[in-house]
Amino acid sequence: MTTAVDPVTYEVIRHKLWSINSEGATTVEHVSGSPVVHATDYNFGIYTAAGEMAIIGTYLLTPIYTGAMAIEVFLDRYDDIEPGDVFIINDPYLAAMHQNDVQFCKPVFRDGEIVAWLGCMAHQVDLGGMDPGSWCTTATDVFQEGIRIPPGRIVRRDVLNQELWDTIVLNSRMHDTVANDFRAFLAGLRVAEQRFHELCDRYGAAQVRASMERTLDNSEAELRAMLRELPDGVYEHTSYLDRPAGASDEIELLQVPCRMTKTADRIVFDFSGSSPQSPAYGMTTRGGLLGAVATLMLCTFGSDIPWNHGLMRPVEVVAPDGLCVTAVEPMPVSGGAAGANWTATCSAGGAIAKMLSFSEKYEDHAFGPSDGSWQLNQFGGIDQHGEPFASMYMDSLLWGGPAFSFRDGVDAGGAMVILAGGATDVEQQEMRHPLLYLWRRQVADSGGAGTFRGGNGIQFALTPIDTTEVTGVLGTHGVAVPNRTGLFGGLPGSCARFERVTGSGVLDHLGEGRPVGALTELAGDHQVLPGVSPAARIAHGDVFECTVQNGGGYGDPLLRDPARVAADVEAGAVSLDAAARLYGVALSATGGVDSAGTEALRAQIREARRARMTASSRDAVTVGEPTGIWGASLLTHDGPDGPVASCRHCAAVLGPIGDGWEAIAGRVVLGPDDLGSRVDVHADLATVAYVCPECVTALWVDTEPVGGKDWRDFALAGGRA
Repeated sequence: MTTAVDPVTYEVIRHKLWSINSEGATTVEHVSGSPVVHATDYNFGIYTAAGEMAIIGTYLLTPIYTGAMAIEVFLDRYDDIEPGDVFIINDPYLAAMHQNDVQFCKPVFRDGEIVAWLGCMAHQVDLGGMDPGSWCTTATDVFQEGIRIPPGRIVRRDVLNQELWDTIVLNSRMHDTVANDFRAFLAGLRVAEQRFHELCDRYGAAQVRASMERTLDNSEAELRAMLRELPDGVYEHTSYLDRPAGASDEIELLQVPCRMTKTADRIVFDFSGSSPQSPAYGMTTRGGLLGAVATLMLCTFGSDIPWNHGLMRPVEVVAPDGLCVTAVEPMPVSGGAAGANWTATCSAGGAIAKMLSFSEKYEDHAFGPSDGSWQLNQFGGIDQHGEPFASMYMDSLLWGGPAFSFRDGVDAGGAMVILAGGATDVEQQEMRHPLLYLWRRQVADSGGAGTFRGGNGIQFALTPIDTTEVTGVLGTHGVAVPNRTGLFGGLPGSCARFERVTGSGVLDHLGEGRPVGALTELAGDHQVLPGVSPAARIAHGDVFECTVQNGGGYGDPLLRDPARVAADVEAGAVSLDAAARLYGVALSATGGVDSAGTEALRAQIREARRARMTASSRDAVTVGEPTGIWGASLLTHDGPDGPVASCRHCAAVLGPIGDGWEAIAGRVVLGPDDLGSRVDVHADLATVAYVCPECVTALWVDTEPVGGKDWRDFALAGGRA
């Protein structure tokens, strides 16, 4: 029997649950002394009795879905769950991203029955893997990556399992920090449980439980209604995971294609075409894949719909075991917390954006891949006090956001996977560790150019002090391929980059009162480090710099308002070179727009495109009034033999789209001069602009195999236009 809840009481309970969850999360952050937790690499959630996410914090989102998976495991394995129990797990093959993400879950009982679960997790600074910090970039199996905790009880009937606690904590190089995080978990769970009981005392456990179920049901119903407004069809997007190949300078590519099928009120994400797993950095488990898709669903649709497990009920994720996105034991997966799973998010995000862009009502929800790569900067060694240290620098969360159909991406806007996230506090890190910041700043031209540009991101530079050297464990992807692609003619954002200058003399500069503003001002040996560098030695007097990936643009850059380009140049967000080369904007000596020069420059760029364009073969087609849109690029019409597209910019009829719209567009292969100065493209790939054959406006820009892409952006069901 379902308990009825009146609308006012329902809203009061729903908002109180948010408050309870926030208080639990805040308690964890305040009790923990970990700089990783303070940079919000943690989360807290309230789950139903069956383990579905009812309330989800706004911090690290990807593992919160694995909390639901963990509760499912606990319920399946234990038939003697009692009040006062707290469960623990970090097994990535069951319910975690990687071992560093330790999850605590606590059942809440009322009258002898579980009415809810509380869960919290945080990335642990070290769990005893082969490398300090336990991001093990050269691991060949999971056993090298730190202690693996099966589902069990860390607390039994309010009594701490001291033996298990000690076993886990003493396997860490940073056992005091890990122990304090665990205390923070228990404190947060205790506070949230107390507040939950107070809520049940006031309104009754049945009303609270019914409200939790109702908010999930409402979100599911709202999402299904929204999906029914969007066209059925198949939408595809492919992203790549790049990484060093052996001891050479070569970089291999793993592909992660997503084939998304939308039928009525249901979505199936199929990753079956992904590259096989391999014993190398970046593999993710099925939990990582599901968490990545869940994060994307929450962030895409959760702006309109209360975000909870209801947004995953209409979703199915398909992929066989043994792929780079579904790695199975004993594959190493420490890098999977921000490797193949993030690449899968890029692919799925591209597919969703293509679907949403068929709706004038929802096209403003579409955005390009938001989180291209997390750049691991894990440093360890002997600190200024002569003690061992290991710390993960979270600064690389400050990448630029993707552009939308109505606005620029946010500069240093941060991560979709940690919506309320911050970054490492400079003063806290310098106080704790023997590394001095030289700069942390935004980088001009790092966001993808477009009618609306992608957000610029940051770079930061460090040099060791009060120690002879530190060792960096560095890992990322997106070094040789721009994962952060744009939409509807927008260019991709910049690639990731690690650099080191050895023997720089930087401390002599500072000692003489000469500030250093760029690596080019330093002597010494300048090296670009591989995307995966397991033992990067940063000695006293060396400088290390990290530059992040950034969001792609939206729309052809030649359509950006010249006044906005001029304002960006004045603000230092866009360089004079990019203003002219990418946006076709000429500026006067005083920084104003030279209108005649801009018109001439843009005409010149368009003619250069036309000269390089491989034209499509088009037959004359007569069409009536438009029946729909596809983003900023196409108008759709009913044709005599199926849907037909015309250019949304010049209205030229392009032709039928039944065999793929790409066949009716002109094709221009872009070179380095057409892209941002910080974009690199792997030799096996090409960046291609699909343009209107008449006005040569860029309609879409893809990074695809040199021989051509083997997917279609969309194929509408039933010939619908």
